[in-house]
Amino acid sequence: MAEQHQAKFWMVYGMGQGAPVARHKTFDSARIEAERLARIAPGTRFYILETVGAAEKVDVQFIDLRSRDLDDLIPF
Repeated sequence: MAEQHQAKFWMVYGMGQGAPVARHKTFDSARIEAERLARIAPGTRFYILETVGAAEKVDVQFIDLRSRDLDDLIPF
């Protein structure tokens, strides 16, 4: 099932290391993690990756055609 719209997140990548998997909700959280990893892996540069967009192919869209209560449409 496709994920709904998601807020921006950051990931930390160590050059020459495996693909990052942990998502950070803030830049500061990712920075702290990058610094922590750099301390335990001297000589490896750690990059903070920021989401800038996403692409997704959607195969199926459900359209609800059931009638709605007209009271729901009154704005007061």
